[in-house]
Amino acid sequence: MSASRLFLSITAFVFVLSQNGCGRTSTARAAKGHARPNADTSDSGAGTADIRTGALDYSGSDAHGVPHYFVGRLSDEARTILRDTYGVTDPSHLYISDSTRDGLLKYDPKLKPCATCYVSSYRVGFVSIRRPGESWDDLERRTRTLRRSSFPASSLVSTSAISAMDPDVQDEVNQMLAAARRAGFAVHVASTYRSLEQEALVMAGGGGRTHTLTSLHSYGRALDIRIGDGNLGNPATRRSWIAFRSWVRRFRDDDFRILGRPDYSWDWPHVELPSARIGFRSVEAAVDAGRACIGKSSARGCEFLPHLPQSGLNGTRE
Repeated sequence: MSASRLFLSITAFVFVLSQNGCGRTSTARAAKGHARPNADTSDSGAGTADIRTGALDYSGSDAHGVPHYFVGRLSDEARTILRDTYGVTDPSHLYISDSTRDGLLKYDPKLKPCATCYVSSYRVGFVSIRRPGESWDDLERRTRTLRRSSFPASSLVSTSAISAMDPDVQDEVNQMLAAARRAGFAVHVASTYRSLEQEALVMAGGGGRTHTLTSLHSYGRALDIRIGDGNLGNPATRRSWIAFRSWVRRFRDDDFRILGRPDYSWDWPHVELPSARIGFRSVEAAVDAGRACIGKSSARGCEFLPHLPQSGLNGTRE
């Protein structure tokens, strides 16, 4: 490794470690599952400190768009924590979505082999319909069997109301929409908050609409915005949508985040506002948080709780 690359690796590693405090907040809930990790791949001689392989090593993607998956050593205890609290059966499928401050620890039950290959990806520690002790692999199989009758009708909540979003972002979202309209964009809010159950039904329905059960929509920190007539096959609409996606990324010092590039995305309408208080920035942070909460009694796993208004969730039920 060259001196310059070593310096960049150390700098990025220190930066990511500085974000780890979010995994130790009181917003995490705890439950202890009963499944055991695969002992054949564990390294019982490796302590938690061995997780510090350098978060940059498993951040972002390579030149072919394939994530840099985690290759560090883990103790039996760390593997048990990942399995019991977060449903992670194979730590080598973990990665940080990118190397910026917004990069989150994610888990792919199936490895992504190419940039255009779609796989389901889950944000570690996010709320979802996953049951205590249930792996993501098991949940994916269960999701394929879900129907509307699988949930109480009252739990299937989806709304386009800004008032249903996290109170911390409502003003900024309204200001962004007003500024976008002043800039000449024909913006229409299609969706803001979606309940965990509604998000699961969207995924069960397929059609490429979502590839996750851990969405910032369920935290009230994401919205789907349609531009113009919403028809990407219309060249004028597509140009306007690309221009808007470029514009919104620059609004308020990049507070808003899109998926993919301005001119390419698997989810064109999606715009979100990440929070440093939600999600993990390293494997170590997830293990540390899991160790702290695994012995506590709760109905759910170690998850970051949404900050949502108690009123405003009675929006459109689909």
